Amino acid sequence: MLDAGKMATLREVVARGSFSAAGDALTLTQPAVSRQVALLEAQAGTQLVRRTRQGVVPTEAGRILVAHADVVVRHLAAAEAELAELAGLRRGSIRLGSFFTALVILSAQVAALLEERHPELFTQREDVIVDELVDRRTALRRLQAGELDVAIVFEPAGRREPPPPEVELVALFDDPVRAILPAAHPLAAHASVPLRALLREPWIRPHDGPGSQLVEGLLQRTRTRPPVLRAGRGEEPVEAQALVAAGKGVTVGYDLTVVLDAERIAVRRLQGRAPVRHVQAAIMRDDRSPVARAVLDALREVGRRRAQALASATR
Repeated sequence: MLDAGKMATLREVVARGSFSAAGDALTLTQPAVSRQVALLEAQAGTQLVRRTRQGVVPTEAGRILVAHADVVVRHLAAAEAELAELAGLRRGSIRLGSFFTALVILSAQVAALLEERHPELFTQREDVIVDELVDRRTALRRLQAGELDVAIVFEPAGRREPPPPEVELVALFDDPVRAILPAAHPLAAHASVPLRALLREPWIRPHDGPGSQLVEGLLQRTRTRPPVLRAGRGEEPVEAQALVAAGKGVTVGYDLTVVLDAERIAVRRLQGRAPVRHVQAAIMRDDRSPVARAVLDALREVGRRRAQALASATR
């Protein structure tokens, strides 16, 4: 394959008409320039320049190669400029995988903070962060496959789930379970409620998935079986909150999952030992992309602010 650096040297020799003038422009000695052109001729398998009384002139093959060198040099200059913009956080985008409420809440907060810190990123395009909805297992797999740059994941309460060795996990904040009550419920006047005080109420329980297991685990602790209504599925069954808002019963959910209007539901701390899930950012350990690392820094700050807010709410 022809060497792009030697092609640029040939271009300079033809443009200036001499090896010494090209050397001055490239800060090379005249013999070094001659050697590079000779090596390029060996690669091309033909003569590229001739020495004449008027100076160095290209052969037909040399003219063809110089024309291509012009294009190569322009492309390399453009590539250097784009890389400088990436390094200076003036350009770039990332693919961010998130679970549902992280996508709805945390990703928007990260984008706002990133624009505040690096406004030039957003002058080229609006979709600097390209969101994708994924669960933890899918997020880690797609990070390894190079299909995501950063992910927001969580480790479920009571379950340790180590990542693959090449994936770095960064702790963001702990997301505690809350009691979710109708706004008019008598216990809504209290900052915290005992779990047993809710056992006389109908409970809203997801049909299946981790959300269902969370409710079932808490009820098993009490050895009590209150009436149960079913709504929602999966890790974050926000549909259950609609039934709570309608006054049909109570439920529990992680603090981050509460997305309904606070005027219709009351979110209160559970007294005693409540389950907590650990919200984390995930990135490949060898990823040094400036934009990905800037997003990771923004996630750390968003997590710090949320942890502070949670701590203040418990005082």
